[in-house]
Amino acid sequence: MIYLVGSNLKFEGVKTLVLNEIKFNKFSVNLAEFDALVLTSKNSVNALKFNQISPAGLQIYSIGEGTSRAAREFGFAQIYTAKNAHGNDFAAEIASLLNGKKTLFLRARETASSVGEILRESGVNLTQIIAYENVFKPLEKEQKPPKNSAIIFTAPSAVRNFTRNFGWDESYKAVAIGLTTAKELGNFTAPAVSSEQNINSCVSLAKTLL
Repeated sequence: MIYLVGSNLKFEGVKTLVLNEIKFNKFSVNLAEFDALVLTSKNSVNALKFNQISPAGLQIYSIGEGTSRAAREFGFAQIYTAKNAHGNDFAAEIASLLNGKKTLFLRARETASSVGEILRESGVNLTQIIAYENVFKPLEKEQKPPKNSAIIFTAPSAVRNFTRNFGWDESYKAVAIGLTTAKELGNFTAPAVSSEQNINSCVSLAKTLL
């Protein structure tokens, strides 16, 4: 059986385990005061919606196509989608592009990568706002995956929430959506890492492990 942790998307033959919920923080910001907005998750876009903040004509720097799509649907027009979908690589890629730009970064309370730190160290004029946080949502022990299951993890927080709730069985086969998630899994298992940072690719990879 294949399990998906860290996303509420549905796939045929895949059971979804939702072990978290996103809590949006209240904040106010005038986007027109900034030249650039850095987005590492569609949750940042949803946080703008939650706070009823209107889109402005600033340049968006997005970590991936899913986030870019959310930004486009929200009303942003100038969107740069990174070639590198891994957090620290993303920061290194866009640092020079942000030179001379007053930049806003809407981020999670806890992050596995160091996007903000890398941009600051690169001399970017950066304002950071903690826009949302990932809150643990426990599941009943009866929902624990059986032995030999393939389990897809879409974020380091998904790994932490899963092991906090269910522990880890050595027979499990882990699939990581990217290198940061793989690093978290590497503390107790050797995960297979998806070649593309999207869940469809993870599901295809998981099917080869069963």
